Amino acid sequence: MAENIYHTLRDVLDTIPNGFPATESGVEIKILKKIFTEEEAALTAQLKLKWETPDQIAERTGLDIDYLKKMLPIMDQKGQLMSINLGAMSVYRLMPFVFGIYEFQLKRIDRELAELFEEYAMTAFGKDFFDRSPALMKVVPIESEIDASSSIEPYESVTKLIERAKSFMVNECICKTERALMGHPCSKPTEVCLGFAPIENYFDDGTHGRPISKEEALDILKKSEEAGLVHMTSNTKKGHFYICNCCSCCCGPLIATNLISTKATAKSNYLAAVDAESCTACGLCIDRCQVNAITVDDVAVINDRCIGCGLCATTCPAASITMKRRDESDIPPVPRNELDWMAQRAAARGQNDDYKKLL
Repeated sequence: MAENIYHTLRDVLDTIPNGFPATESGVEIKILKKIFTEEEAALTAQLKLKWETPDQIAERTGLDIDYLKKMLPIMDQKGQLMSINLGAMSVYRLMPFVFGIYEFQLKRIDRELAELFEEYAMTAFGKDFFDRSPALMKVVPIESEIDASSSIEPYESVTKLIERAKSFMVNECICKTERALMGHPCSKPTEVCLGFAPIENYFDDGTHGRPISKEEALDILKKSEEAGLVHMTSNTKKGHFYICNCCSCCCGPLIATNLISTKATAKSNYLAAVDAESCTACGLCIDRCQVNAITVDDVAVINDRCIGCGLCATTCPAASITMKRRDESDIPPVPRNELDWMAQRAAARGQNDDYKKLL
């Protein structure tokens, strides 16, 4: 019975378009056993992707309301589900493995869990997750390198994303934490994962990160750019609540872009261009590039792997690299919101009917 509940939860998580596929080794079951007790796994498997109050969950499932009011906040603290605290009321929903359960294990991850995550990423999960469209995360270019005359959408601007929010927090990067536990610490800044919300004081309880001010959030973005980290957020036009600042030695999407598929990361709507006349072939741009998109001989050459982050342009000593907007035909449509993203990903995985049952 105990083993069955973890298989049930695995199947529920795999029905979410983000995916959580089975393996021959059963590593995904080992991960679930590390994160969930049998009781927690059974409750999680009964949640939906829509927001519900404890009363609504009780009415739908037949579970005791007092039991739910006790368990759900505990599971929120453990990063096993998503929640929104609205003061007099809290709502809860099922959370994908990525972006979700994996990232929310920051306070609980140890060497054993890190090894399980790495094994899973390198086997079934990595290929299933990263070689499909639309990608989970989209690159956001460094704004200082975008021509002022260019019409930039809010989802293409980290500044606009931050300015529209009312509360902010920062976390250590789970990817960097995992790599450090595996004996491969990152040399770049690690406390660089930003969360934000449209509600005042939303992160004040410190449950999922260190509360910071808007000014601190903007400063972290600036320092991330200087350190050579790529800004990325959800690959949607609306509904953003995080900005990751990523490197290719630790970040799952960037590692997958280099090793599995260029579809792993949604490129920004811009790309780097080199002025051959002024380029001195110094090679600094190669050091800044996270996706092997630059080669240098007599001059720097940008290939079609360019994700449009702008890191190469910010430090070019000859100012030979500029950011140009891609041709509209080269910009894939961006999903409207999370539901649109999930619908497209569900279609790509051939699971439309099963996914809709979770809504």
